[in-house]
This record gives sequence, structure tokens and C-alpha cells, in this order.
Amino acid sequence: MDLRDLKMFLHLAESRHFGRSARAMHVSPSTLSRQIQRLEEDLGQPLFVRDNRTVTLTEAGEELRIFAQQTLLQYQQLRHTIDQQGPSLSGELHIFCSVTAAYSHL
Repeated sequence: MDLRDLKMFLHLAESRHFGRSARAMHVSPSTLSRQIQRLEEDLGQPLFVRDNRTVTLTEAGEELRIFAQQTLLQYQQLRHTIDQQGPSLSGELHIFCSVTAAYSHL
């Protein structure tokens, strides 16, 4: 289980639709389905009740939703803290290029 798995799971838990979540996460519905099945196998519990159109969280799915939200929030806070502590870039940047490149790319 990694952060991307948790993000995919959370999006599906919120949208309750494989197609919409797959499009939003830039994966195919079958890829999203495999990721969710892998999570379910890892945890040994079904996370969603599936029907023809939508999905609903199971009790285990609700527990994972809470865990995923907390974990992703903590990760964002960690990234923010590290970004604040680390040295920031400063100074001048000189770019040299041909006239053609300057007109077409800059």
C-alpha cells in the first residue's frame, strides 16, 4: 500500500463510481479495479459493496477511509514542514540560446 493507492481509494470512496475516479486519477477503470482488489487482498476484507452502477463503503472501507485521510494529511503537513526548513533557491539565472529558440520557446 502506498500513497497513490490511498489517493485512488479515497477518490473512489468519495465519487462512488469507478469510471469517474479512474478518469480523475488518469488510469483505466480496470487499473483502478485491480488496485482496489489488491488493497482488499492485503487487508483481507472487502472495502466496497459493488453493484452495477456505484460502490458503497463497507465497515472496513470506512476504517480505511479515515486512515487514508489522516495519513495523506500528515504527509502533506510533513512536506510543508520540510519545505519550510530546507534552503530555498535564490539568485540570478542566465539563459543563453539561439535567436530561433528564443522566439519559438521563450
